[in-house]
Parts: sequence; C-alpha cells; structure tokens
Amino acid sequence: MRQFIGLLVFLILGCPLDAKPKRIPAINEIEPWQQVGQQPYEMTWVQRQEDLRTLVDFEDLQGWTLELGEGAKGELRRSREQQMWGQYVAKITYSGSKDQSRVVARPPRPVPVPGRFDCMEMWGYGNRWSWVEDPTTPPAEVSVLLTDAKGKEFRVQLTSIQWKQWWLIHRKIPVSVLREMATPVNFSGIEISKARNHQPRYFFCDSLAFFTEELKPLDFQPQPQRNLRPYEGQIAGVNTGLSTLTFPTREETILPTNFEKDFKTGVKEAGHSLFELTYRGPDAAVTYEYRPTEGTLDEITAQVNEHPPIHPLDSGGLRFTDTPKEQTARGQLLAARITDGAIEADFGFGSRTAHYQLRLWGKSLVLDVRCPGGEAVELDFGHLSGVGQARLITVPYLTYGISNPRVLLWGDPSQPLFASIWFDWYRSNASEPYFGEPMLKSDSARINGGMRYNPKTDGRRNDLYERIFLTVSPRYEETLPTTANPSSLRKEEGKQVLWTVTEPETFQKDHRRCQMIRSFGLDKLMQHSHEVTWRDEGDSNTMKLQASPQKGGDAMLKWYIQVQNDLGWLQGVYSNYTDFCTVNTNWNPDFVQRESDGEWRRAWPRNYALKPVKAVEFDEYYAKRIKEKFGVKMSYTDVHSAVAPWDYCDYDARVPGAGTLAATFYAYGQLLLNDQRVYGPTQSEATYQWLYAGLASGHYGWVYTKVNLLTHPLDVAFMLMKLHPLECDYGMGYTDYYLSQLDPNWAKSPKRREYVDLFLATTIGYGNMGWLVSEFDPATPFGMEAMVRSYYMMQQLQQQYAFIPPRVIEYADRTGRFYSPSQAHATGVIADSRLHVLYENGAEVYVNRADSLPWVVPDKDERPIELPVSGWMAVNPSAGFYEISANLEGRRIDYVSSSDYEFLDGRGKWTEHGNLGAAGSVVMRRKPGGVLELIDLIGNDRIAFSTPGSGVLVSYNPEDRELGRVELNPFRGGWYVFRPGTGARRYVYTPGQP
Repeated sequence: MRQFIGLLVFLILGCPLDAKPKRIPAINEIEPWQQVGQQPYEMTWVQRQEDLRTLVDFEDLQGWTLELGEGAKGELRRSREQQMWGQYVAKITYSGSKDQSRVVARPPRPVPVPGRFDCMEMWGYGNRWSWVEDPTTPPAEVSVLLTDAKGKEFRVQLTSIQWKQWWLIHRKIPVSVLREMATPVNFSGIEISKARNHQPRYFFCDSLAFFTEELKPLDFQPQPQRNLRPYEGQIAGVNTGLSTLTFPTREETILPTNFEKDFKTGVKEAGHSLFELTYRGPDAAVTYEYRPTEGTLDEITAQVNEHPPIHPLDSGGLRFTDTPKEQTARGQLLAARITDGAIEADFGFGSRTAHYQLRLWGKSLVLDVRCPGGEAVELDFGHLSGVGQARLITVPYLTYGISNPRVLLWGDPSQPLFASIWFDWYRSNASEPYFGEPMLKSDSARINGGMRYNPKTDGRRNDLYERIFLTVSPRYEETLPTTANPSSLRKEEGKQVLWTVTEPETFQKDHRRCQMIRSFGLDKLMQHSHEVTWRDEGDSNTMKLQASPQKGGDAMLKWYIQVQNDLGWLQGVYSNYTDFCTVNTNWNPDFVQRESDGEWRRAWPRNYALKPVKAVEFDEYYAKRIKEKFGVKMSYTDVHSAVAPWDYCDYDARVPGAGTLAATFYAYGQLLLNDQRVYGPTQSEATYQWLYAGLASGHYGWVYTKVNLLTHPLDVAFMLMKLHPLECDYGMGYTDYYLSQLDPNWAKSPKRREYVDLFLATTIGYGNMGWLVSEFDPATPFGMEAMVRSYYMMQQLQQQYAFIPPRVIEYADRTGRFYSPSQAHATGVIADSRLHVLYENGAEVYVNRADSLPWVVPDKDERPIELPVSGWMAVNPSAGFYEISANLEGRRIDYVSSSDYEFLDGRGKWTEHGNLGAAGSVVMRRKPGGVLELIDLIGNDRIAFSTPGSGVLVSYNPEDRELGRVELNPFRGGWYVFRPGTGARRYVYTPGQP
C-alpha cells in the first residue's frame, strides 16, 4: 500500500517523494600538486588591501556543504588555483541540465551580518566572455542567500557570469527587499543557478562583504565652460572653468537649415489670448498660432501655405509627480505677452509655475520651457493631429538606439509637407529623452516622445529646462537638426586613409601580416590595435600605461608601433574612459557612475561605468603620456559615441550636473577633442555620430539600431548635409556588421562578391571613407580580391568628397527623371535608391542601390555608362578623377583613373580600359621621369600597359628584393604586355633604357 501511495504521489506531483536537495561536504584539503595562482598583477603594483568589512573570507571551509538541486552536480573546495586575498578562495564546480539546476554553497551555520546594510560585494572569478559564443558554457546566475530574523530566506542576485578572471561584484540591495527583511539578518549561502552546462564549470569567490555605502563629498576639477549663453535655469555641471569649449559653434545650436534666404518673420498679438508667429518667403508661408490657456502644448497650431492647420504637439505638455498616467498637467494662464520678438507665457499648476517662450527662427518654432522646483517629471511632445495621408520617415544616422524618432510626411505627393520635433541636446537639463514605437493613424502620428527627469541619488529631480525645435516645411531637408560642432581637427589625415582594426595574437605576427598587406601597395591605412593591446585576459584594458605583459610588455609595443608607422601607416592603440575595471590601479568606488537608485552602473563585462567627470580628467592625464611613450599616430577611443549620453547619465548627487544627459555629452565631447589634439585622427564606435561628429575625427559607418543601412533606402540628406562636413565615417562599419544580418553565411555565400559590391556602393552613397575589407582570408584568392578592391576603389575616391557639402542630392526614377529628396520621399522614388550627388567642389557620384535593373548615366564625356545593381560612377573634373564600377561590354569591371594611381579589375576576364589590360586586379603608379610602378594584385597571367617609347621592366618580390628583368612584348601601338613571374609582386618600368 505504501508503495502504491508513493507511486501515486510521484505521478501526481511529477517528482520523487524525497525532493530535498542533496548535500555534500566541502573539501577543505589542498592537493599537494595543486597550482598556486597569483593575485591580479595590477593590484600588486599598488598593494591593494582586502576590504576591512569582509564577513566571509573563505580561508577555511571546514563544515561547509554544497547543496545540489534539480539534477545539478558539483563540488565545493578550498583552493589556491586562483588567488585574491589571504591564502585561499572558494572554488565551486557545477553542472546541470536545465534552468532549475542549482548548487548552493552553505556555511556550517548562518553567519550573522552585523548592523544594518544596503550593499554587498564579493570577488568572483568567472568562466566565460559574453561576446564569445560558447553553447557549452551558458551564463549561470550567482546569488547571495540571506535569512532574516523570522527564518525567511531571501535570494539576492549578484550577477550572471559574463566574464573571466577576477571581478568585484557589487550589488545595492533593492529597498523593497530590505524593507521586507526582519533584522538581524544572516548570510546563509551562495547560489549558482541556471546551471545548464553538461560539463563541469568553475566559479571562484572570495571576500564577501556587507555594508552601508558611505557617500562622502567629492571634488572635481572645473572644466571649460560650454560655448553658449546659458538660459535661466540651465545647469552647467563642472563646466565652470576659465576657458571655453569650442562647441556648440553657434547660439542657435541645432536649428535646422532654412534654405531660402530672402524671407521675413513676424510676431503679433492677433486677439485676446491669441498670438501669431509668421514666416513669409518665396518658398512658403508658415503660420504658428498660440492660444495660451492651460499650459498644454495642444494650444499650438501650425499651417503651411493653404494647407489645413495641424496640431503639431497635440496632447503634449508637462507631467508632474502627481499627474495621472497618460495625461499631461493642466494649469491656468497667469500672464502672456510679447517681449523682444518672442511670446512669453506664465502658467500656474497649483503651487508650481512654468514659463514658456516661443520664437520663430526661419520656419522653426523654438519653444523654451522652464519649470523650477524639481517636481516636473516629463515634458511630453504629444502627437501631430490633422495630418492626412501621413507616412513616417526613418532618418539614417539619427537615432535613440533602440528607437528612432521620425520625420513626418503627409499630404498629396505633389505638395508634400514635412514635420520634425527635436530637443536641444546642447541645452537640456533632462536625464533622458524617451520614445517608444512610433504611432501612425489615419489623421495623427507620434514621431518623438519627450524629455524625462529622473531622481538623483538624493531623491531630488533637477529643475526642468528644455528648448524644443518644431519645424513644419514643404522641404524635407529643412526638418533635419544641425550638429553644431566644429569640423574635425584631422581632416587631411582622415580623408587619405582607409581604416582597419587588428587584435594581435602577438605583435610580431601581426606586423608580418601587415607587411604582406603593404606589399600590395596599400600604404594609406589607419589601423588600431584593439583592447588586447593592454590586456592578456581579464586584466584591465583602459587607463593604464603598461602594455599586455604576455605580448612582450612596453618594449614590444614600442617596437610594434614604430615598425607599423614605418610602413607609412597611421598606427594607433585602443583607448576608453567608460569601462572601469575593478583590478585597475586607479580603482575607486567613488569614480563609478550611480544609477538613480544608487546602484553602480555596470558596463562592459567585468567593468563598471566611469563617471564622465572623471573620464575627462583621466584622459587629460593618460593621452599625452601614451602618445609620448609609444609614439602612436591615431586613437580608437572606444564606446563614448556608442552609448547614449542619457544611458550613461550619472545620478550621483555629489557630482555637479548629476542627473543631466548634457553633463555626459559635454564630458565625452571634450575628451574626444583632446584625443584629436594629442594623438591625431581619433575614431569612436558610432551610433551617436549625430551628437559627436567633428568632436571625434570619425566613426565606424554603422549605427546600432534595427535599421539595416544596406537595405534601407539610401536617404543621405542628414549624413551628407549635417555630419559629413564635420567628420569621416568609415565603411558601413565592419564588413560583416550589416551583411551578417542579411545572410549569416555571407562570407561563404556564392553571392559574397555581390555583398562586397553592396557594402562599397552604400559606403560611397553616404559619403563615407573606406573600410579595408579584410574579413575574408587574404590567403584565399577572393580574400585578396576583396581587400585590394576595397582599398583601390576607395582611397582616391573618398578624397574627392571628404568634408565637402553637397550642392545637389537627387534620385532618379526608372525613366531617368530626377527628384529632390522631398519629392523622392513623397513619390516613393527613394525606394529604388538611384542616387546622384553633386558636391560643392564639382565632384559627382552616381550610385545604383536598386534591388534590380541597371541604371544608365552619362560619364564625363556624356557617354552612357551602365551601372549594375550596387554599381557606381564618380568623377571630379578639376582633380582629373574618374572611377566606375560598371558594366562594360556586358560585364562588370572596376576602374580608377586618378592623380595617384590607375587601377583595373577585370573580374576574371581580360579587360582593356584606360592604360591597363588585365583579367584580374592591377594597379599602376606614375613616378617622376616616366617611371611606372605596376603591382600584380590578384588573378593575372598577363598584364598590359600603355606607355610611349621603350624601356626595361624589373620585378621585385613582396619583400622588395629585386628578382631581375622581365620580358616585355609589344601588344599594339604604344602598349606592352608581360607575364607575371613566380614570386614577383611589384614591377618597375624605366623608359629609355636598352
């Protein structure tokens, strides 16, 4: 009967009668053969000491047990394999089969936690890197178990394992958990859960501490003032020094461009509590009406020409701490007037007051909102209503990251209208902008969200101050914000080079690789050695002057930088003042950013986010020392432009400017400018180019959003008009970034050649510089073909348009008729992305980014050139430049004629064009005295070239050692042909010799 009942219970509950986890004793003995690890070397340099508040030091595990639950297996032992404090650490080995599998290391008896606490810390040694795909080691979770005076056990998660080697894991315990705990509290275990790894994995831990965080006052160096006149209530942060930043470059900051220069604006009181702001010009008549009553933003209307008026900020306005959800506050008008050409209105919201100021700059309504007292939570932009036939435009390179504010298009395609709403990031007091998914209905649309004010760590919010730019226009380009930054300090260096990156296994091996690349004539390259320059594994890779020890340390890095620069390249190293590693010699918890609730902000695995105010100080210290010590010629200053300043907003109330996104923006902008001055060209990671263009020399040409720029319509207006004159973006980022989203197998696909064409065509369309396509194995024929094509098709072309504003941007339909960007959006022609750009210096670019069908365009001599899908043509008559990636006699070739070289790629079939003939890739450079240098790049069994007279051809191997004369055969009048020799790379033709 008992067996029957037991079976019945098992069937009903789905588990055995004894579901109690198994416990096994810890192993306290140390094997005599066990290796003894070392404390992280950076900590020994500064003789770091163990936290005096340590409660559990794991020096003795006598009586400890390991609890095994839900099929988990494991072992708990005292260990010296890895070393942190004292002589021993705890090593937990675990494995399992499902999310529920868990192990818990428990002390012999619960350990009392003395006094009250709000934080806990533990050193943990992880087993995986988050960016390395390893299905055998899924990210297990680490938690601390606490038992309160009532016997209730609480599980407080510390982290999931996303790092290797030692990291100080800090956790501020949620207030809700602390409130629920009955004191006194005991430590009762360390749990590793979600143990889905079938093979054993390790986790070491040491020095568990509980404490109440003491937040002492902090001092920071005053930094240069922001280059604008602050509005009343605008927070300056640490920007209170004697000097002044070079940005923003104008008081109007982000004001969109009004292309018509012959216009007038006016303001008047048109009736009782009715004001008008008017724009009148040959291009349009725009009227904004304002009826101030309750302080909501739906009291504003806008009208263009004879179109029906719209409410551009319908349902928008202020929200306070007590405003009902999904509503905006309604107050009462206290006063309204016109002062110095602006409408001013004051409102009362109970005991709170708000001041609005409205003025007209061009077609843009500029709205200043100020609300002191720290009780305003949000300024919501509402939605546009009264807009029929509306469509949303996603603007490439203008993003909040996870979401993209839109420009609105509405009305008849023959008379389209456009609208945008942007916040002034140079002036904002807000913590963050917000915007979820855009909303589009039959007659309304939400294209941007609003501004949010989060509490600082002291629970207080900043006074609200915002400047909003609302623009309605019949011209799309007039709705795009201006990035009011100075142009790059490194234009000349930046426009000449292609960018590439390396992560050396050893510096010697990487230099040999670079010598091979250089032997193909690739002499204008900018390369940085990534974070492994400074670290071997889990040691820090920022804010240090000591190179990776296992790669040879400082001496080897100095050698590497020198020999790399001797190639004619700009060789640089990795820099980053956002990721603060806990083993770094500068470690100080007070330098870590705080989130609104006081938690330390986590950054890249094993790092916390460094306070922006400290980032500026550290960069000032380290940049000049790195430059002086190693002789680098460029910098990759990672991360700063990849994280939104609002995502790295420091809420620590001890910091001037706490809780404002602007404090982060100005700090990072200043830092990037300093790196340009010190190192040379300074690149950053990208996504927020629209904030940092020009402050950095350039960026990767990608944007971390859901929008794939290789397939998104080639909408180049914002990039070419607002960012391109300020900086160089390179490629579309790494070759694989967007291509892997199109095809995970892109690198091995039969379409890989077409993918590279798409990558290059898009790069050129956006006016970006070249990215060296080296992601394919250069030892393979296609790997070399792609690399040399990416170099020679970009290196001279990019110099024709770098930093040059466009004079004309237009799109062709399938009949060849051209449309302005506004017309192209309204009619849908932009979807085919047949782009023509005429730059101010006379350079012209045609790019066929259509999904199908060729496009015929006129070349410099008005001859028809057929551009295939992802084909292009570029000319600059004043520079004698001509380039095509086009169909010639029914097949595609690549050709460049420039002042520096002539390049031909026949793509596998014999081709004669210009002064060259080849089936593969060849480049020819003209030297003084009629000397010609030809490089056999890839895929040739014969090469032909044109030159007057006769001469001698001598070959050289990749190491530039002379191999001897090469037989030249007449090809036709004025042409010679030769067969490349075994082991030869470069050929030098000298005229007039016997």
